Amino acid sequence: MDKNTERLFEINKRKAEIRSLIEENKAENLDEIEAELRSLDTEYANIEQRMKLIDGIVVKKPEGDKSMETREFTIESAEYRSAFLNKLRGVELNEAEKRAFTTAVGSAEAVIPTITQNKIVEVIKQHAPLLAEINLLQVPGGVRVPVEDVVDAAITHAENATITASGDTLTYVDLFGYEVTKLLQISKSVMKMSVDAFETWLANNLGKSLASKITFLIISGTGSGEAEGIDEITWDATNSVTVALAGSLTNTNVTTLIGLLAGGYDANAKFLMSKKTLFTDFMPLKDASKNDLVTREGSNYFIYGYPVMLDERITLHEAILGDFMAGYYGNMPEDVNVTTAFDIDTNSYKYLGAGMFDGKVALTGAFVKLIKATA
Repeated sequence: MDKNTERLFEINKRKAEIRSLIEENKAENLDEIEAELRSLDTEYANIEQRMKLIDGIVVKKPEGDKSMETREFTIESAEYRSAFLNKLRGVELNEAEKRAFTTAVGSAEAVIPTITQNKIVEVIKQHAPLLAEINLLQVPGGVRVPVEDVVDAAITHAENATITASGDTLTYVDLFGYEVTKLLQISKSVMKMSVDAFETWLANNLGKSLASKITFLIISGTGSGEAEGIDEITWDATNSVTVALAGSLTNTNVTTLIGLLAGGYDANAKFLMSKKTLFTDFMPLKDASKNDLVTREGSNYFIYGYPVMLDERITLHEAILGDFMAGYYGNMPEDVNVTTAFDIDTNSYKYLGAGMFDGKVALTGAFVKLIKATA
């Protein structure tokens, strides 16, 4: 990544940080923040202008000098990035972009530029925080992960007695990759957008949609032609607590649920539920000492000390408690790729974003579930 492109990425990252500070009411001096944002915008515009001037300059070399022709571009270069994005928008490429698009190392199949890929992945992680909680791999092709299954306790040993090997066993999680796709459509006016504006639009829309689907798969995937979700665990009295259809959640339900989780998973356990479940079911509850069951530190919520993760893709009135890092493995074997086609019937461009994801429950004992009866 060249210095100009790297600085543009840093500016966008800093602006995202500032936005989070403002949204979370952590910004102490708004005047200073406003001044910093103006400075960042000015610097961004100046860098963009320099990059456009560089792209438009064709240097004529003395006869016999092949340095221009032999220059190597990569998918990290600014020229390749603008060429790839302009190609998607149907905009004619300048000479520098044409050379980059046809000669860039690693671009034989017009792969997505590194900075654009990073932006899409960043959006996916922002909108699918559950990815940071599971054991996520990025191994091309398939991968077999050994997971400790049954572990015998240590034993005492009498001097000179024969030691028998323990019955410890390993189970294996096989992960491959299923396609996760999103089709976007936008009018031909996309040609009038700047490269940066188009890249931001593409990254935000693809990233959010792919994040939503991947999170859904981690929770509720069937395991048939797609990733297996935590909900595919067989829930019974040994690992779940059911609240009657006409009943309401009680403190006893919660403490019983916590008691079902094996102690080995307790230290890293977290609750997962929707925001509505937290506020309508858990928030009114008090413990035996009349203390609120739900406590809050800043924007973070806790139930009996266990952190709460919020996600709207989990069924209302239900919650999962578990060690997600130990209990669930995922694999993203390929980067997100983008292809395009012009739709003459609607005078618009279609963009297909395609990623790969597979996931499976590695240790069923790492999870317990609060269930709302449906009958």
